Amino acid sequence: MKKLIPGILCMVAALAVMVCLMHYARFYGPSYFFWIGIILAVLGLVSLIKPLAFLFILNRTIALAVLGGGAFTVATALFWPVTLTRTQTDQVIDELVPEYAFNEYHERIINASPETIKEAFRTTGVGDIPVAHLLLQLWGIADEKGMNDEVSQTEAETGVGVLKTPDFDWIVVDSIECITFMIMNVSVKTPPPVLTTIEQFNAFNKPGYNKVAVNFRFVPLQNGQTLVSTETRNYAQTPSDNRRFARYWRVIYPGSALIRRVWLDTLAKKAEQREQQKGKK
Repeated sequence: MKKLIPGILCMVAALAVMVCLMHYARFYGPSYFFWIGIILAVLGLVSLIKPLAFLFILNRTIALAVLGGGAFTVATALFWPVTLTRTQTDQVIDELVPEYAFNEYHERIINASPETIKEAFRTTGVGDIPVAHLLLQLWGIADEKGMNDEVSQTEAETGVGVLKTPDFDWIVVDSIECITFMIMNVSVKTPPPVLTTIEQFNAFNKPGYNKVAVNFRFVPLQNGQTLVSTETRNYAQTPSDNRRFARYWRVIYPGSALIRRVWLDTLAKKAEQREQQKGKK
């Protein structure tokens, strides 16, 4: 019985880590199974050298089975069919990406007014999360100057309001929602075009690229609280591009979700501090 304790403890710890991760990244099967497969493959590979008996990998035959199972899980997760989703809500993001292959949604109730939260939002970006900024740079959608500086041109060109933050310029589409967008390479090496208006984004349909739209919403609640939500939607231009992007998305999804969640938590902390300071005056 004592020999089983280390393995049982490792399994319990792994489940606890997964539960904690789900707080930041809701369960998305293909991505979770991809990383589970990676872990299994690594454990199997290590056990081919020296069986990890405390994890019930008693010999190299079992190790080979674990390695094969992990590799199969990874391949299945990466090449699982892509399904498209279409939603109809009262959000302007529906006009930009009405049909999407991949998305993520996060929300949090903050004890502050929408105006206070927007003030904090102007000074809160992924620059407050070093690992997040690094990931965005690696993904090719950030540079030292910011993520999407070109959108700021829309204010002068069309009169549309822009809410500037350290990393993004957000187009203010109504009193509770602001949006930003970008184009990412999928199967071409040509740099993505610079799009500065919603009309340009909607009209773009060249193959080889992925369209990304992100929104933040600030919905006032009772008792001075605000429901802040953010959604990211992705849609590549062809089925082939969606399959290519699927492999990328399923690998980076947990990190992407972590960025959004920590971003919301940082925003909440700043906004609630500002609200408390206003209440003392």
